[in-house]
Amino acid sequence: MIPSLSAARPRRRSSSWILILALSVAGVLAGCSSSEDPPNEPSSPDGGIPTDGGILTDGGTPTDGGYPPPPSFTWGNGSDTGTISGNVWTPGRDDTGLVNAVSWDIVPKEKWIEVAGTPLASLDAEIKAAIPGFRDLGSQGLSGVINSYSGVALDAPRARWWAFGGGHSDSTNNGIYRFDMAKMRWSIEQLPDNSANWTGVPWGNTYSYYPPADDYAKAHPDSDVYSDEFFDPARPAASTGHPVARHTYNGLVYNPDLQEVAFGVRRMWRYSLLTHTWKRHNPFNTPGATYTGETGYGGASGWTFWDEVTHRYFFGPTENYNYSRWWSFDTDDQTWKWEVVTPPAWFFAQMVRVDRKLVSFPNPDSNYGTFPPRLVTYDLDTAKWETLSLESDLQVSRCYSEYFEGMILTYVPRLQRYIAAFPYDRDGDGHFEYRTFKIGADLKLVEAPEYEAGGFGGWHDLVKNRFFYLATHDALVYVRKGEENVRVFRLP
Repeated sequence: MIPSLSAARPRRRSSSWILILALSVAGVLAGCSSSEDPPNEPSSPDGGIPTDGGILTDGGTPTDGGYPPPPSFTWGNGSDTGTISGNVWTPGRDDTGLVNAVSWDIVPKEKWIEVAGTPLASLDAEIKAAIPGFRDLGSQGLSGVINSYSGVALDAPRARWWAFGGGHSDSTNNGIYRFDMAKMRWSIEQLPDNSANWTGVPWGNTYSYYPPADDYAKAHPDSDVYSDEFFDPARPAASTGHPVARHTYNGLVYNPDLQEVAFGVRRMWRYSLLTHTWKRHNPFNTPGATYTGETGYGGASGWTFWDEVTHRYFFGPTENYNYSRWWSFDTDDQTWKWEVVTPPAWFFAQMVRVDRKLVSFPNPDSNYGTFPPRLVTYDLDTAKWETLSLESDLQVSRCYSEYFEGMILTYVPRLQRYIAAFPYDRDGDGHFEYRTFKIGADLKLVEAPEYEAGGFGGWHDLVKNRFFYLATHDALVYVRKGEENVRVFRLP
């Protein structure tokens, strides 16, 4: 039986406010290896405040009732319909900048449509205006924030999401960027650190760690400093305490109860959307110099989820087809816990949350025990695994068996249907093109060309969790690349 959104579960802890969860697709996380306040900067549009530079170290969280609820999603009431030209929609907005409901009504259904003016890269000039002389040391610039093995933190009920990523040689930009479907545009949640403050730093072949912080951690093995932060005694302006850019994979998650964005890539980092400050936690309270896989390292290609019942963050590393332990953090009593052992077939599988179940679809592949195709589920309440075999016409000889981390998966509650995409040699000619499938309540895996994204360059193998369903729009959303427009697909 397909995991249902309607299954009732007892709540073990009261939440600070009632979580409205039509679908929480916050698949996530974990990346690669490892002061003075900055000058005041102008606030960003739409309420993001990029002026902070403060960091809060390990500590408690406010008690229940301490946070006002975030704003609800709202349509504009103006008469401007905008335009449709080919497959590109230019939204019509009201005087406050909200997309008008009548404008959304002109978007055709059952086809992929680009939303004009929505590349993340469109914020480049705004960042450089706020930080004169700003330069990204990476090869991809702002687009690399999401192109470089990173997903987003989705707030589905309010139709918005946040991006934080980059890393390696792709991007040094460690800002936080928010997209609001209510206005159909990106804005700056927090400005990146200024690379001009890193003059003289001997960077290696990656920007995913900060060498002065790494040197300090090694010289002071009992400190809580680690290489994934901007800590720099020799350069006070660079010592902001912010996290360095990094691949976030599926590791970025939005927490509506505490109104923060968090990830567990290497250490655990939490950005408060209320105080506009970062807070970091050393897993299991280990000093940075001794931070290893056995002491909570949030390794590559995993995910993060927030459990509003137990008030815990769950982090699931999924490395190299090996068994991997998960760890969790309790935001009430600040305790760490080792969790379950991941099945070996979990590697790089995309995952969505359906009610109290985490549901994964690993790439069908005989080399790693994932053929015939199946869904793998994890119950947040019972910590039990379940494997759901799928009926299909796939032939094992036509399944892609090489290194692959590009599974596409989301869930549409209204249709009780998963939509997935992965490489498959349907024609038997040796070409493993992405094919799009649906999985219904009958657990049949059926090819679904009606959802195919081929008209826009096709599925991107590093899309991570940037493909999801929004009940507010009854539409699929696809954030393909940082230099490209957001795509939407209105369901019939």
